[in-house]
Amino acid sequence: MAPKNLLTPDQLAAAAFEHLPDGPLVVALGGGAGSAVAAFVAARRSGTRGIFVRHYLAGSADLEKAALEVADTVGIVVVIVDAPVEPGPSLEGRARTVRWDAISREVGENETVVTGHTQDDQAETVLMNLLRGSGTSGIAGMRRSRPGVVRPLLEFSRSDLRDVAEELGLPFVDDPANDDPVHLRNRVRSDLMPALERDYRPGVRKVLARVGLLAAADDAVIEDLAADMPLIDDAGAVLIPSAVLVTVPRPVATRAVRGALRRLLAPYAGTTADIDAVLAVAEERSETVTLSNALIVKREGPFTAISRAQATTPAPTPVAIVVPSKIRFGGAEIGFESVEGPLMTRRSTLLVDPVVFGSDAAVSGSAEGDRIDIESGSKAIRTVLAEHDVPVRLRSGWPVIAAGGRIAAIIGIRVAPWAKPTSRRAVAVTRERGHS
Repeated sequence: MAPKNLLTPDQLAAAAFEHLPDGPLVVALGGGAGSAVAAFVAARRSGTRGIFVRHYLAGSADLEKAALEVADTVGIVVVIVDAPVEPGPSLEGRARTVRWDAISREVGENETVVTGHTQDDQAETVLMNLLRGSGTSGIAGMRRSRPGVVRPLLEFSRSDLRDVAEELGLPFVDDPANDDPVHLRNRVRSDLMPALERDYRPGVRKVLARVGLLAAADDAVIEDLAADMPLIDDAGAVLIPSAVLVTVPRPVATRAVRGALRRLLAPYAGTTADIDAVLAVAEERSETVTLSNALIVKREGPFTAISRAQATTPAPTPVAIVVPSKIRFGGAEIGFESVEGPLMTRRSTLLVDPVVFGSDAAVSGSAEGDRIDIESGSKAIRTVLAEHDVPVRLRSGWPVIAAGGRIAAIIGIRVAPWAKPTSRRAVAVTRERGHS
């Protein structure tokens, strides 16, 4: 039998209150003992309110009644949010997603959600993720806090909180869904965890919770290092510098790839096989691979590019050119600046004769069959783009300068002979890729 909590309710509340951030609080009231004690703790902050999400499942009415009575007891206002969940497979996971979506819609920008998760919840989460073969992110379990959410009771056991709730006279009920053995968490809670406590390691809940804390500390370091890696949003694709990806430690590279995949698959971050496939392309062990969810990975110059299969970028609406100015066109920013004197440029800059920029000069995308003049004849713009390794997905939306019914320049690549400067005056046209 777990030892009784030796803290008084006020001592427990004071210890938990230290974990609460400044600003307004919203308690996620579920009707159980954990959220009841969370409400007791958070009610010490003036203006705290509660949210109960009504799922219309078995026991919902009793849970709602308990949540309302708890709110009344501790002196906070509670909002009831309707979020029905249809019975069926993966009910626990679907209910959790619906619940958090409902809470997110209700919570204000500066409010922090307070939950009643316990040390037992943490231990179960860590064990379940171990069973799934998770890495450090999963083994870290639930974070004490993340933007907009705080769990101030993670150091207290479920029995501790039930004792405190009873001592305070806080009404609570047990969710009948917690007894359904179809859910993995319930089987871990009722079968596996007691067996581990009895036959292998007394106090295993605290041990697993401590494992979660240690893994969370390691994971935070990996997360910080991965956050320093540049991910570039480029016309529906995410680009990662290959040289960086193959030189950083593997856990950091893996986390960066997950971040890139999450941008395309939010909120998901791909499978382990997806991660390995992206790294194989970055390391030039593969040329092009197709991931789950119809994503394509290939090298694009110095980058490893992840994009949707067969994705092409439609040409944006043409934009009239004013000198000087900067124009956002597709995934790039294009600058136009008058220059005079020695005409030296960097690679991403072209020099164009100022006479080109008359009233009809515009940035546009090229159409199939468009051509640009070269020293002897002309060449299809799509051919020029292919020669310069512009990805197929970008070719229809690649910016050109059109003037007088002709293509004066393919921005970032080539200027038609008739559009080149004839004096020491020119317009410098610079294309910068959009970074994130």
